[in-house]
Amino acid sequence: MARSKRIQYLAQLTQGFDRVLDIGTDHGFVLEIAFKNHWIKSAIASDLREKPLEQAKKNLSGYPVEYVISNGFENIKQDFDLAIIAGMGAYLISDILDKAPQGNQIYFLQANEKIEVLRAYLVDHGFSIMDEYIMYDKFYYVILKVQRGQMVLSEEDLYLGPKLKEKPEALPYYMKKISQIAKILPK
Repeated sequence: MARSKRIQYLAQLTQGFDRVLDIGTDHGFVLEIAFKNHWIKSAIASDLREKPLEQAKKNLSGYPVEYVISNGFENIKQDFDLAIIAGMGAYLISDILDKAPQGNQIYFLQANEKIEVLRAYLVDHGFSIMDEYIMYDKFYYVILKVQRGQMVLSEEDLYLGPKLKEKPEALPYYMKKISQIAKILPK
């Protein structure tokens, strides 16, 4: 099965990390690509439901992976240096982060909607945005690289992204947003 560009992009971001936790791993595709490219050494595949985790076990057979049924971080006792929380809404990602462990772990967060809500949550809950990425795969996806820390964001930063607004590759994304807003504004 061909993997989406979004899944490929997320997998590439795992380079330089040793032990990756994939929350909501679904079929384990991100981890599978990361292992096949020798980008990571081991992983924890976590999902709320047994069926997706069973599929992940098939896809990740032969790789050093631990499988955990868990609602976010609730049952995660293992150490990791990177956690991926992707393909969910901003509110759900925020709820999951409420139980994130203290430490120097890095998090890649990809909300399918309301990225400004997620940025506001991060400010209010002791996370700092280290970098932001944008990619297009039928839709625009913004991926935040965060870790524990303090930051202050302006309203502009909440909506445009403190790092993303400086990146030329984000211009088509902003143009699309402007076009969407223009369609709903009164004439």
